Amino acid sequence: MAKIFFDAATKGNPGVSAGAVIIITEKERIIETTSLGYLDNHSAEWATFVYALELAKYHDVRNALIFTDSKLIEDTMNSRELNNQKFQSYYLKVKQLATSFDLLFVKWEPRKKNKEANHHAQQALYQLTK
Repeated sequence: MAKIFFDAATKGNPGVSAGAVIIITEKERIIETTSLGYLDNHSAEWATFVYALELAKYHDVRNALIFTDSKLIEDTMNSRELNNQKFQSYYLKVKQLATSFDLLFVKWEPRKKNKEANHHAQQALYQLTK
């Protein structure tokens, strides 16, 4: 089962945002970053989650344990209920992408355990705003 870590970084809230994804499989370790545009911090996390699933699908990951430091995303995915309609477009895209996986679990991790994804997101944001 692949392990996927993701995080977003935002300068301002809302502000310029970047995301980072780390996919670890038995065969490889993939690190990718992306510019997310001008988003608030929660939207940036959702956008990075979508990006993580798209990357995993592209790399033929079928089973994944996804780690996030967003309690909002973990709670939404585990309850299968979206409490804030602001994130509906992201949630619907995540649900659509999730059908590409045989197994998909989302687990909350404190930021200190998601350091590498956070580091890459911060570095990508720095490159966008320097």
